[in-house]
Amino acid sequence: MASCLLQHSRVAAATMKSSSSSSSSSLQHNTRRLKPFFKGVGGDYKCSTRSWVAFVFYVPCLLLMVLWLDVTEAHFRVVPSGSASTASQQRRTAPLPAAEEEDFVDVVVSDLGRRSDPTSSPAAAALKVDFYKNACPQLHEIVQKVVATEFQLDPTSAGPQLRLFFHDCFVGGCDASVLLNSTDVNQAEKDAAVNFSLGSFFVIDEIKQQLEQECPGVVSCADVLALVAVYSVKQAGGPLYEIDLGRRDGLTSYAASSETFLPAFSLNVSGLLEDFHVVGLNLLDLVVLSGAHTIGQAHCNSIVDRLYPQVDPQYPKYYSKQLVANCTDNGYLKLPNYDNNTQFFNDPITPTRFDNQYFKNLEANLGLFTSDESLFNDERTRKLVETYASNQDAFFKQFGISLRRMGKIGVLTGTQGQIRNQCWVRNSHNLRASTRVQGPKLRNVDKA
Repeated sequence: MASCLLQHSRVAAATMKSSSSSSSSSLQHNTRRLKPFFKGVGGDYKCSTRSWVAFVFYVPCLLLMVLWLDVTEAHFRVVPSGSASTASQQRRTAPLPAAEEEDFVDVVVSDLGRRSDPTSSPAAAALKVDFYKNACPQLHEIVQKVVATEFQLDPTSAGPQLRLFFHDCFVGGCDASVLLNSTDVNQAEKDAAVNFSLGSFFVIDEIKQQLEQECPGVVSCADVLALVAVYSVKQAGGPLYEIDLGRRDGLTSYAASSETFLPAFSLNVSGLLEDFHVVGLNLLDLVVLSGAHTIGQAHCNSIVDRLYPQVDPQYPKYYSKQLVANCTDNGYLKLPNYDNNTQFFNDPITPTRFDNQYFKNLEANLGLFTSDESLFNDERTRKLVETYASNQDAFFKQFGISLRRMGKIGVLTGTQGQIRNQCWVRNSHNLRASTRVQGPKLRNVDKA
């Protein structure tokens, strides 16, 4: 009996040692290493019935411990951006050898749950440009008028309105979850620290109010966000893009999701690719959609990594002096005493115009964020930056394609979700679906 237990203990100890010493071992690998152990329990060793019973309880405990080690290992190996440890942040922002980059991104995205191409899902196929042609023919006119009026009052409004669509789609899909208010028991996306500067919610509310008067219960808040984005680009001097419609509104919104899945301004291309791959977007989408920074404004905390503990020498001296002066009271940045209420333009040359100046700025080292400047510094993306800097038409064309692709991320259609009566709160009387007519009969459409 004693010799039997000793033999089993040695095998088990060897198994546990291999589990803890190999950071890349999988549960399947560890289970394979237990085969001699199971074989011993089965009768290769002359064990008594009492020993058999003892190990019936021992084996499940051992398996649970091995599983715990693997789950814990995976948890600490991949930490999403919003809650990343210092080591994880260094991993996300530090350059990787080119040979390791592809495998590294594949592993991380596999752990987080890679989405397929957003245009390939059945829900995305249900979207169509003229979805509301019969159900709400006044839709485009209402959106265009409200957006134009706001732009006349505030020429900087196009940036925040376009940004709302980005921040909605990257977190759980384009379902207007970014518009929901927090409750006593839940902090919503709009109140996440990373979203502290989001605005223009009143524009969405004004449009939705008019739509409820003209065609009540028909147009989703998610589609309002999409249309506001394209009409904002038009008001700022860009093309009027077609955008697919037919989304429905989500029922949940969590601040932690925004902290986790929104790309951080401090990321380089490797870190950005992680976040874009997770939602099914690619390198081309990353570069061209970053061109949205040709309009809009930023706050000091978005560039603090380039100002502290010392100013990034890649900034031109005149530009860095402006940024330091804007972000401090005395010209010296001493955390946390920077002025986070001050705003400055993403594009200092043509700040309110949607054009290709953003890419020209990158060539001149005027990229504001680390994520911006890394697009020109990285060999994988530099050629695209140079192409769009010299060819505005190419940028405009691809931006429309990538915007439509992004607009199909994780969409709800059919009877999923609901059509909110007010965009900031879900319908309490019906949490599953609206009973109103949602538009013409759906059919498949060409992918963007």
